[in-house]
Amino acid sequence: MLARLVAKGLTEKGLGPVQVRNMPGRSGALAAAYVAAAPPNGRTLLVATPSSHGIASALERNLPYDPVASFTPIVRFASAPYLLVVKPDRAANQVAFTEAAKLASGAWTYSSTGTGGPHHLVAEFYFRKAGLSLRHRPAAGGAAALNMLQSGEVQVMLPAAILALPRIQQGQLKALAVTGPQRLAALPDVPTFNETGVQMDMVSWYGLMAPAGLPAEQAAKLASGVLSVLADPLIQKSLSDMAINITAERGADFVATIKSEMSSWKSLVSDLGLQVDLGKTD
Repeated sequence: MLARLVAKGLTEKGLGPVQVRNMPGRSGALAAAYVAAAPPNGRTLLVATPSSHGIASALERNLPYDPVASFTPIVRFASAPYLLVVKPDRAANQVAFTEAAKLASGAWTYSSTGTGGPHHLVAEFYFRKAGLSLRHRPAAGGAAALNMLQSGEVQVMLPAAILALPRIQQGQLKALAVTGPQRLAALPDVPTFNETGVQMDMVSWYGLMAPAGLPAEQAAKLASGVLSVLADPLIQKSLSDMAINITAERGADFVATIKSEMSSWKSLVSDLGLQVDLGKTD
């Protein structure tokens, strides 16, 4: 959705036409590898995420690209927290959920958008902190994972807010806690994990990147174009309503974020003792 919004805006501003091509697989590594191998002429770009530029490098020994050296960072333009989400009748709050999950003695399950993805790892991080043991049931994408939760096939999920918010607002699902430093304007009654005594600071993010070697002038023009698109008050209101925060991180600052992400996810994967083949599911 974000990619299409940005693409439409860039096209309207004469920086296109820009078309969006979905290329799922290997926690974003397939799309990133494709863009890394493309000519640095500004015609092939990547919407990078923690999956492609943090998690993939933590899980794959022979990643076919370097998250830093293989790309020209243009702008990290948006971020969104993760939510602890259950069916509306499951629990009153995060503490009650934790107590109920402990009583279930490992019988509960959780869904994610795929093994090795951020929803999988964020969930495992939370469960370890809370002393819970739940079995992972990966799905083929976000809608399928939410369907599993809504139907009662699984008991919980920790998706990015942008994915779950529509169903929460429709009363189909319920959010118990949100990652990051502050509550969401779209869900003002949902506390942060930190408020409930569980330190959970990670957020999802979205950034535009080009193959390494893109001229600085082109990178600057694209970054200005993206930020101009997101400066529209109507778009800002729409994104805020969807729990998306607009950012404007370019150049060296964007690179610093990627390096930090790589280090954080590598540490998390190591601490959790996870060994994942990104080409397979559980």
